[in-house]
Amino acid sequence: MKKFEELMYRLNSIEALRILKTMMPYKELSSMLNIPPTALSRYVNGHVIPGLEIARSIFNLLKKKYLIMEVKNRIIVDEFGVVDNSFIIYDPVLLKYIILSEYERMNSVKIDRVLTIETDGIPVAYQIASIFGKEVAVARKSKEIGVRKFIEIKQVFGSGTYRYIYLHKDALRRGEYVLLADDIIRTGAAMRALMNLCREARANVSGIFTVISIGKMRERLEEEFGVPVISFMELAEAAPRHL
Repeated sequence: MKKFEELMYRLNSIEALRILKTMMPYKELSSMLNIPPTALSRYVNGHVIPGLEIARSIFNLLKKKYLIMEVKNRIIVDEFGVVDNSFIIYDPVLLKYIILSEYERMNSVKIDRVLTIETDGIPVAYQIASIFGKEVAVARKSKEIGVRKFIEIKQVFGSGTYRYIYLHKDALRRGEYVLLADDIIRTGAAMRALMNLCREARANVSGIFTVISIGKMRERLEEEFGVPVISFMELAEAAPRHL
Protein backbone atom coordinates (compact mmCIF):
# COMPACT_ATOMS: atom_id res chain seq x y z
CA MET A 1 0.00 0.00 0.00
CA LYS A 2 1.42 3.37 -1.01
CA LYS A 3 1.88 6.00 1.70
CA PHE A 4 -0.78 8.36 0.32
CA GLU A 5 -3.30 5.53 -0.20
CA GLU A 6 -2.59 4.28 3.32
CA LEU A 7 -3.19 7.74 4.77
CA MET A 8 -6.50 8.11 2.92
CA TYR A 9 -7.55 4.64 4.07
CA ARG A 10 -6.78 5.55 7.67
CA LEU A 11 -8.57 8.90 7.40
CA ASN A 12 -11.67 7.24 5.96
CA SER A 13 -11.66 4.82 8.86
CA ILE A 14 -12.47 7.77 11.15
CA GLU A 15 -15.75 8.38 9.35
CA ALA A 16 -16.42 4.62 9.41
CA LEU A 17 -15.89 4.69 13.17
CA ARG A 18 -18.31 7.62 13.47
CA ILE A 19 -20.95 5.58 11.66
CA LEU A 20 -20.40 2.73 14.12
CA LYS A 21 -20.58 5.17 17.02
CA THR A 22 -24.15 6.09 16.03
CA MET A 23 -25.08 2.42 16.40
CA MET A 24 -23.44 1.46 19.71
CA PRO A 25 -21.82 3.06 22.77
CA TYR A 26 -18.08 3.43 23.29
CA LYS A 27 -18.06 0.54 25.77
CA GLU A 28 -19.41 -1.92 23.19
CA LEU A 29 -17.15 -0.58 20.44
CA SER A 30 -14.18 -0.80 22.79
CA SER A 31 -14.89 -4.47 23.48
CA MET A 32 -15.30 -5.34 19.78
CA LEU A 33 -12.20 -3.46 18.60
CA ASN A 34 -10.09 -4.12 21.72
CA ILE A 35 -9.34 -0.40 21.96
CA PRO A 36 -9.80 1.70 25.15
CA PRO A 37 -12.83 4.04 25.07
CA THR A 38 -10.56 7.06 25.56
CA ALA A 39 -8.58 6.16 22.43
CA LEU A 40 -11.80 5.63 20.47
CA SER A 41 -12.97 9.08 21.53
CA ARG A 42 -9.77 10.65 20.22
CA TYR A 43 -10.23 8.87 16.88
CA VAL A 44 -13.91 9.83 16.58
CA ASN A 45 -13.14 13.48 17.36
CA GLY A 46 -10.29 13.57 14.84
CA HIS A 47 -7.54 14.25 17.35
CA VAL A 48 -5.61 11.11 16.36
CA ILE A 49 -5.57 9.15 13.09
CA PRO A 50 -5.96 5.37 13.57
CA GLY A 51 -3.00 3.22 12.60
CA LEU A 52 -3.24 0.85 9.66
CA GLU A 53 -4.13 -2.25 11.69
CA ILE A 54 -6.77 -0.38 13.66
CA ALA A 55 -8.21 1.03 10.43
CA ARG A 56 -8.50 -2.53 9.08
CA SER A 57 -10.33 -3.61 12.23
CA ILE A 58 -12.71 -0.66 11.94
CA PHE A 59 -13.61 -1.44 8.32
CA ASN A 60 -14.07 -5.13 9.11
CA LEU A 61 -16.45 -4.22 11.91
CA LEU A 62 -18.27 -1.69 9.72
CA LYS A 63 -18.90 -4.40 7.13
CA LYS A 64 -20.07 -6.91 9.71
CA LYS A 65 -22.28 -4.59 11.77
CA TYR A 66 -23.56 -2.11 9.20
CA LEU A 67 -22.75 -2.54 5.51
CA ILE A 68 -23.99 -6.09 4.96
CA MET A 69 -27.36 -5.41 6.56
CA GLU A 70 -27.68 -2.02 4.85
CA VAL A 71 -27.01 -3.54 1.45
CA LYS A 72 -29.49 -6.37 2.07
CA ASN A 73 -32.16 -3.88 3.11
CA ARG A 74 -31.67 -1.84 -0.08
CA ILE A 75 -31.92 -4.72 -2.54
CA ILE A 76 -35.21 -5.02 -4.41
CA VAL A 77 -36.19 -8.24 -6.20
CA ASP A 78 -39.14 -8.19 -8.59
CA GLU A 79 -41.62 -10.98 -9.32
CA PHE A 80 -39.29 -12.39 -11.98
CA GLY A 81 -36.32 -12.60 -9.59
CA VAL A 82 -34.50 -9.64 -11.15
CA VAL A 83 -32.33 -7.80 -8.62
CA ASP A 84 -32.45 -3.99 -8.51
CA ASN A 85 -29.59 -2.46 -6.52
CA SER A 86 -30.10 1.16 -7.57
CA PHE A 87 -30.44 2.31 -3.95
CA ILE A 88 -26.91 0.99 -3.35
CA ILE A 89 -24.87 2.02 -6.36
CA TYR A 90 -26.35 5.51 -6.63
CA ASP A 91 -25.51 6.32 -3.00
CA PRO A 92 -21.87 7.45 -3.37
CA VAL A 93 -21.15 7.42 0.37
CA LEU A 94 -22.43 3.88 0.88
CA LEU A 95 -20.68 2.69 -2.27
CA LYS A 96 -17.40 4.22 -1.14
CA TYR A 97 -17.49 2.32 2.14
CA ILE A 98 -18.47 -0.91 0.42
CA ILE A 99 -15.32 -0.63 -1.69
CA LEU A 100 -13.15 0.47 1.25
CA SER A 101 -14.34 -2.56 3.22
CA GLU A 102 -12.80 -4.72 0.45
CA TYR A 103 -9.68 -2.53 0.11
CA GLU A 104 -7.28 -5.12 1.48
CA ARG A 105 -8.32 -7.75 -1.05
CA MET A 106 -8.36 -5.28 -3.93
CA ASN A 107 -4.98 -3.87 -2.97
CA SER A 108 -3.43 -7.27 -3.74
CA VAL A 109 -4.55 -6.91 -7.38
CA LYS A 110 -2.35 -4.94 -9.76
CA ILE A 111 -4.44 -2.17 -11.33
CA ASP A 112 -3.48 0.28 -14.06
CA ARG A 113 -7.04 0.95 -15.21
CA VAL A 114 -10.62 0.08 -14.28
CA LEU A 115 -12.90 -1.18 -17.07
CA THR A 116 -16.69 -1.39 -16.89
CA ILE A 117 -19.73 -1.48 -19.14
CA GLU A 118 -22.46 1.15 -19.14
CA THR A 119 -24.67 1.98 -17.30
CA ASP A 120 -24.83 0.72 -13.73
CA GLY A 121 -21.18 -0.34 -13.62
CA ILE A 122 -20.01 3.26 -14.07
CA PRO A 123 -20.56 4.47 -10.44
CA VAL A 124 -18.71 1.40 -9.15
CA ALA A 125 -15.78 1.85 -11.52
CA TYR A 126 -15.42 5.55 -10.73
CA GLN A 127 -15.44 4.95 -6.97
CA ILE A 128 -12.72 2.31 -7.34
CA ALA A 129 -10.68 4.55 -9.63
CA SER A 130 -11.02 7.49 -7.22
CA ILE A 131 -9.87 5.45 -4.22
CA PHE A 132 -6.93 3.87 -6.04
CA GLY A 133 -5.99 6.90 -8.15
CA LYS A 134 -6.53 5.16 -11.51
CA GLU A 135 -8.31 5.93 -14.79
CA VAL A 136 -11.58 4.46 -16.04
CA ALA A 137 -12.52 2.96 -19.41
CA VAL A 138 -16.20 2.44 -20.27
CA ALA A 139 -17.51 0.00 -22.88
CA ARG A 140 -20.61 1.33 -24.64
CA LYS A 141 -23.69 -0.41 -26.01
CA SER A 142 -23.68 1.84 -29.06
CA LYS A 143 -21.00 3.75 -30.96
CA GLU A 144 -20.25 7.24 -29.74
CA ILE A 145 -20.73 10.07 -32.20
CA GLY A 146 -17.42 11.57 -33.28
CA VAL A 147 -15.35 8.49 -32.39
CA ARG A 148 -14.18 6.58 -35.46
CA LYS A 149 -11.93 3.84 -34.09
CA PHE A 150 -13.49 1.18 -31.87
CA ILE A 151 -12.83 -2.27 -30.56
CA GLU A 152 -16.05 -4.18 -31.22
CA ILE A 153 -17.01 -7.35 -29.34
CA LYS A 154 -20.12 -9.53 -29.41
CA GLN A 155 -21.70 -9.98 -25.96
CA VAL A 156 -23.56 -13.30 -25.86
CA PHE A 157 -26.26 -13.94 -23.26
CA GLY A 158 -27.31 -17.26 -21.76
CA SER A 159 -30.48 -17.24 -23.82
CA GLY A 160 -28.41 -17.23 -27.01
CA THR A 161 -29.26 -13.63 -27.87
CA TYR A 162 -26.44 -11.17 -28.33
CA ARG A 163 -25.48 -7.54 -28.85
CA TYR A 164 -22.30 -5.70 -29.71
CA ILE A 165 -20.39 -3.50 -27.29
CA TYR A 166 -17.83 -0.90 -28.25
CA LEU A 167 -14.70 0.55 -26.66
CA HIS A 168 -12.64 3.46 -27.94
CA LYS A 169 -9.56 1.94 -29.53
CA ASP A 170 -7.19 3.98 -27.34
CA ALA A 171 -9.10 3.43 -24.07
CA LEU A 172 -6.83 0.52 -23.12
CA ARG A 173 -3.09 0.27 -23.64
CA ARG A 174 -1.23 -2.85 -24.56
CA GLY A 175 0.21 -4.57 -21.49
CA GLU A 176 -1.91 -2.65 -18.95
CA TYR A 177 -3.31 -4.48 -15.95
CA VAL A 178 -7.07 -4.02 -15.93
CA LEU A 179 -9.59 -4.52 -13.14
CA LEU A 180 -13.06 -5.34 -14.48
CA ALA A 181 -15.86 -3.79 -12.42
CA ASP A 182 -19.63 -4.01 -12.36
CA ASP A 183 -22.49 -3.54 -9.94
CA ILE A 184 -23.82 -7.10 -10.18
CA ILE A 185 -22.82 -10.36 -11.84
CA ARG A 186 -25.81 -12.50 -12.81
CA THR A 187 -24.65 -14.72 -15.68
CA GLY A 188 -21.09 -13.51 -16.35
CA ALA A 189 -21.98 -12.35 -19.89
CA ALA A 190 -20.78 -8.79 -19.29
CA MET A 191 -17.51 -9.96 -17.72
CA ARG A 192 -16.83 -12.32 -20.64
CA ALA A 193 -17.40 -9.48 -23.10
CA LEU A 194 -15.07 -7.16 -21.15
CA MET A 195 -12.48 -9.94 -20.97
CA ASN A 196 -12.64 -10.27 -24.76
CA LEU A 197 -12.20 -6.51 -25.15
CA CYS A 198 -9.03 -6.72 -23.08
CA ARG A 199 -7.75 -9.61 -25.14
CA GLU A 200 -8.40 -7.66 -28.32
CA ALA A 201 -6.51 -4.67 -26.86
CA ARG A 202 -3.75 -7.00 -25.58
CA ALA A 203 -4.27 -5.77 -22.05
CA ASN A 204 -4.09 -8.05 -19.00
CA VAL A 205 -7.14 -8.69 -16.81
CA SER A 206 -5.81 -8.82 -13.25
CA GLY A 207 -9.09 -9.18 -11.36
CA ILE A 208 -12.82 -8.56 -11.15
CA PHE A 209 -14.83 -6.57 -8.61
CA THR A 210 -18.58 -6.61 -8.16
CA VAL A 211 -20.84 -5.38 -5.40
CA ILE A 212 -23.17 -8.39 -5.72
CA SER A 213 -22.76 -11.79 -7.36
CA ILE A 214 -25.67 -14.17 -7.84
CA GLY A 215 -25.48 -17.86 -7.06
CA LYS A 216 -22.08 -19.43 -7.73
CA MET A 217 -20.95 -16.89 -10.34
CA ARG A 218 -17.96 -15.68 -8.34
CA GLU A 219 -16.47 -19.16 -8.09
CA ARG A 220 -17.33 -19.98 -11.72
CA LEU A 221 -15.64 -16.85 -13.08
CA GLU A 222 -12.56 -17.38 -10.93
CA GLU A 223 -12.23 -20.87 -12.36
CA GLU A 224 -13.00 -19.74 -15.91
CA PHE A 225 -10.69 -16.71 -16.03
CA GLY A 226 -8.02 -17.67 -13.50
CA VAL A 227 -8.09 -14.26 -11.78
CA PRO A 228 -9.42 -13.19 -8.36
CA VAL A 229 -13.10 -12.25 -8.34
CA ILE A 230 -13.91 -9.99 -5.39
CA SER A 231 -17.58 -9.75 -4.47
CA PHE A 232 -18.82 -7.69 -1.54
CA MET A 233 -21.89 -9.90 -1.21
CA GLU A 234 -22.97 -13.20 -2.72
CA LEU A 235 -26.69 -13.85 -3.05
CA ALA A 236 -28.56 -17.03 -3.75
CA GLU A 237 -31.37 -16.78 -6.28
CA ALA A 238 -33.54 -14.29 -4.46
CA ALA A 239 -37.27 -14.40 -3.76
CA PRO A 240 -39.31 -11.33 -4.74
CA ARG A 241 -39.08 -8.42 -2.28
CA HIS A 242 -40.36 -4.90 -2.75
CA LEU A 243 -39.69 -1.69 -0.84
